[in-house]
Amino acid sequence: MIIPELFCLTIMDEDWGEETDDFWIEIEADIGIKGDSDSAEVFTIYVTSPKRLGNMVEKSGLEIARGLFIMKDFNIKSVEDRLKKILAHCSRKTWNETALAISRYAIWEYEN
Repeated sequence: MIIPELFCLTIMDEDWGEETDDFWIEIEADIGIKGDSDSAEVFTIYVTSPKRLGNMVEKSGLEIARGLFIMKDFNIKSVEDRLKKILAHCSRKTWNETALAISRYAIWEYEN
């Protein structure tokens, strides 16, 4: 069984509104096979506030998202903790199957 491990989170882009409860943040997560940091591949997640998401829906009428975490107050530790909980349920027989399970929640760099 392949056990995935989160090696690193990197904030790639941040867009903050005028208030602290209005944000959109792009994060790259380096995830690979437990104990082998060289196996890490990049998964992207977006963290947004309900306020920002509401504004987006108001403008477009519809938003569809995978790889989206919604939180009232941005806290990178909370994002890390939740991602680790998700990874605990993504073990599969092969890395490809494991990565596909993770990609239900984050956007895998090698997706077609």
